[in-house]
Amino acid sequence: MSYPVFDWAESPGAQLSEQPRVLESKFGDGYVQTAPDGLNPISQQWRLPFRGVSREAGDAIVAFLRARGGVEYFQWTPLWSSTPILVICSSWTRSQTDVVGESDIEATFVQRFAP
Repeated sequence: MSYPVFDWAESPGAQLSEQPRVLESKFGDGYVQTAPDGLNPISQQWRLPFRGVSREAGDAIVAFLRARGGVEYFQWTPLWSSTPILVICSSWTRSQTDVVGESDIEATFVQRFAP
């Protein structure tokens, strides 16, 4: 399946969060057994800043995200990676800067997996 590609580079300061999903069984004697939950138990969540973007670039970024509606997967390649990942974005903000015609955008990308 072909997915749309998010092709804008984020500004420095991107933050990656990961929290493995773990199954846990507790036993009466204090013993705890753990195992990964599923085939892809670690999903990446990125907080991405786009600072000082032009009006045109900001409009294009927001239009791309709105078109996906927070539910459609798209491809994105983190700056320090060469391999694209599938993500969704259901939350972003856009704020005006002190420079006329520029804005800052912050988006949260959450990794998803497809068959």
